[in-house]
Amino acid sequence: MLADHSTYAATLPLLAAFAGGESAGPPFFEELIERAPASAILGRSLPGDTRDMDPADYIELAACLGLDAVVAHTGGWLGGGTYARASDGSSHYIGGSAATEAELLSEVFDPAEAESSVRRYVAAARGSAIGVMAWLPGILTGPAIALGYRAFALALYDDPALLAKACDAQTERTLLALEAAAEAGADFLALGDDISDSTGPMMAPSMLRSLWLGRAQTVCARAGARNLPIMLHCCGHLAAVLPLAIEAGFDAIQPVAACNDLSAVLSAASRRIAVAGTIDVGLLLVRGKPGAVKRAVAHHWADYGPAGFVIGSNHSINDAVPAENLRALARAVAELRAGT
Repeated sequence: MLADHSTYAATLPLLAAFAGGESAGPPFFEELIERAPASAILGRSLPGDTRDMDPADYIELAACLGLDAVVAHTGGWLGGGTYARASDGSSHYIGGSAATEAELLSEVFDPAEAESSVRRYVAAARGSAIGVMAWLPGILTGPAIALGYRAFALALYDDPALLAKACDAQTERTLLALEAAAEAGADFLALGDDISDSTGPMMAPSMLRSLWLGRAQTVCARAGARNLPIMLHCCGHLAAVLPLAIEAGFDAIQPVAACNDLSAVLSAASRRIAVAGTIDVGLLLVRGKPGAVKRAVAHHWADYGPAGFVIGSNHSINDAVPAENLRALARAVAELRAGT
C-alpha cells in the first residue's frame, strides 16, 4: 500500500512494474540526477545533485520530468572510503576508515536520523503523485569501501570469517534503515549494492552466494513483511548477479549498464523480476540528439514492455547529459503515457 502522501496516479505504474504487471504507460525512474541538468530543468541554480538538494526542489524536479519516485537516502554506513587512483593506474576505493576488526565492526548506525531523513521527502511529496524510494546501505558495499578494495579482496582469502562478521553487522544496519524508512512512510525500497563491475561480479559467484545471498534474502523478507517493494541497484555486469537477485526475492533490478547484453538480461528476467534503467547514457543521452532519445524510448517500451519494465537511464543523469536530452527523455515517456 502506498503511503498516505500519494494520490496514486503516477506511482501505480511503478508499483505494477515491480509486481511484474502491466501498465498503460511507461513507469519512469532515475536513481540520480546531477546538478547541471537538474538546474537547467528547474531554471535556477541548485546546490547539488538530487542527493543534496532540498526535498521540495527534488519533488518539483520529479514533477517536471514525470518521474514516479524520488530517492531518499537513509544515511547508512559506507565506510568512509577514499576513491582515488591506485598505483596500478586504476581508480577505486584504495582505503577506508577501518584498519582493524574493531573499527570495521564498531560503526554505529542511527535509525532516528534515517527516519528523519526519509520523513522530509515524504512530507515534501504529500499531496503529489510521486512516491518515495528509501535507499538502503549495501550489504557488501559498506565493508568493501571501509577496507578498500585491495584489503577487501585479500580478506576474501585470508580472513573470510572477518568479512562474514562485517557483512552481518552491515546487514543489521540495513535492517535498521529499512525499519526506519517503513516507519517514515516510504513507498519503495532500494538496496544499493554494487556487487559487480563491468567485467563481472566482485568475487567468485560461490563466494557471492556465501557472503551476500542469505543476508539479501533476510532484507527482502523484511521488506515483504513491511509490504514494501524492494529493488536491487547494481551497476556492472548482471549475468551472475541476476539469478541471485531473483533467488533473494528482489522485485526489481536497476540499471542494465552498457556492458550487458540487454536482450539477454530481459530474457533472463522473464517476468520473474522487473528491469529498470536501459536507456544508454554514454553514447545516447550524452552525445545523441533529442530525436534519437525519443526513438530509443519508444523502441525500448515497444520491445521490452509493458510488463515488469521501467524506463530510465542505464546509470544516472550526470552533468554531461544536455538538458535537452533529459527533456526529450521525459517528453517521450509523457507521450507514450498519453498515447500520442
